[in-house]
Amino acid sequence: MSWDFIIIGAGSAGCVLANRLSANPRHTVLLLEAGGSDKHPVIQIPALAMKAMSNPKTDWMFQAEPDPTRNNRAEVVPRGRLLGGSSSINATWYVRGNRGDYDHWAELGNVGWSYDELLPYFRKVESNRDGVSDTYGKDGAIIITEIRGVPKLAHVYLEAMEEIGVPRNPSYNAEDTEGAAIFHSTQHRGLRFSAAKGYLDPIKKRRNLTILTGALVRRVLFEGDTAVGVEFDHRGVTRSERCHGEVILSASAINSPKLLMLSGIGPAEHLQAMGIPVVKDSPGVGRNLQEHPSCQVKAFVNVRTANQEFNLPGMLKHGLQFLLTRTGQATFTYCGLGLVRTLPELEYPDIQYHFGAFSSAYTPQGISLLDEASINLQPNVNQSRSRGYLQLRSADPLAPPRIQFNMLSDPYDVATLIRGGRMARRALQSKAFAPYVLGECKPGKDVQSDDEWHAYLKENASQSYHPCGTCKMGVDAAAVVTPQLQVIGVQRLRVVDSSIIPQIPSGNLNAISLAIGEKGAEMILTSHAQRAQGVSRAVHQAPAKRAEVAPAK
Repeated sequence: MSWDFIIIGAGSAGCVLANRLSANPRHTVLLLEAGGSDKHPVIQIPALAMKAMSNPKTDWMFQAEPDPTRNNRAEVVPRGRLLGGSSSINATWYVRGNRGDYDHWAELGNVGWSYDELLPYFRKVESNRDGVSDTYGKDGAIIITEIRGVPKLAHVYLEAMEEIGVPRNPSYNAEDTEGAAIFHSTQHRGLRFSAAKGYLDPIKKRRNLTILTGALVRRVLFEGDTAVGVEFDHRGVTRSERCHGEVILSASAINSPKLLMLSGIGPAEHLQAMGIPVVKDSPGVGRNLQEHPSCQVKAFVNVRTANQEFNLPGMLKHGLQFLLTRTGQATFTYCGLGLVRTLPELEYPDIQYHFGAFSSAYTPQGISLLDEASINLQPNVNQSRSRGYLQLRSADPLAPPRIQFNMLSDPYDVATLIRGGRMARRALQSKAFAPYVLGECKPGKDVQSDDEWHAYLKENASQSYHPCGTCKMGVDAAAVVTPQLQVIGVQRLRVVDSSIIPQIPSGNLNAISLAIGEKGAEMILTSHAQRAQGVSRAVHQAPAKRAEVAPAK
């Protein structure tokens, strides 16, 4: 069989594509996902995200290389390996980013990607039922709600931010975005509402859509410079499927560039060193790797915090609350958000805060809960400027890639994160928190000067689990895809996921990944219709041409 569309990856964007491209029953769509089902309690209950992120059945658990900008520390890089992708294992927070983020994309030459042009796609994603903000769409596929049943310390956090000059802003995804709020999330009645739940579940039985789980794609198949199918492993057998329409990579900012390189698209010298025939020399593949550098500012408190109840009695307590009210600790990890400007002259927030009434640490193995009763106000740099890269380790599709973040390589990120850390310290030392805070846990009183803060960051700064940018959209020499998301230099191949992001926006990436899926689907359907019209015109014109030529013979 030859398909109209083959989609690689059932993450946030891939689920959107599967839904939209199969809406026309004349289109045949194959969706390939390396992982399995998302129907498991650990996936459905948001507070168990940390368990899902440390399970190789649901998480790729990529290992980053030692980072020379952070004392050669290495980390696990979580990416969802199941239907819904990372939307099935993330913390469910919904943050769009701001006007400046996307107008900047357009200024870089990405026509059609400004804030005003993206806003309809965000609203197409959204279904807001609790009226938390008028900015949201009401009829989209993904339910957006405010987290319910947050602890008292979350409201104390809002008071503390007001005390240091950050207003409350429950409509932080509208304009303007600056302020503090209880997180909005992709949840419904306390349960995760992933891309798989919103986009795949309602249409799984479409006869023109085939979903294969446990399908590990090895490479895209080419005839000349035209993508004609994919090769993949499924149930112990290597097989291939043909495509007469388009092959679409939606495999994440880690796996999409990896698959391009395995298929012969990437830096020619690197591919040749791996023994891979070059289809297209594309130096930007795997470059431009971006993250939101973050750090922890923590304080000891005199009340129990959630990390101390991640045990059988605590699970029974919070589980009962969840069953009775569908609220409470089972429905969230971090619960408070802040989007702030650390300098008054800035037009847009340069720091995003995550507030959590719990204590954890980032380790080489992932997130680890601690024993202390403490709270955490974590700043991350919004439009970070440090750049890393991704390379193949070998030509073996089963081998994980090399991931090098270089997360603090740009002085801007270091300076911004230090300002964010100091501002977090002020909030935790506010009058609002005074009845609860016993003292600072991290970074501690010995960290005061810029040099001391920088040393602390090198030892403690971490990723925010927002990798992007490795198949950059653009019009410059480093671009991998066009603003229409077509892979430059080849035919009938697109990338539609967070890897196309040219500059990381000011927020968690699930919202923009879903919007990229919606916009990408519309582009693909438009191109498909235009090709069909072209074929139709050619068919109708052909008999007339033959009739004119025949008498001359």
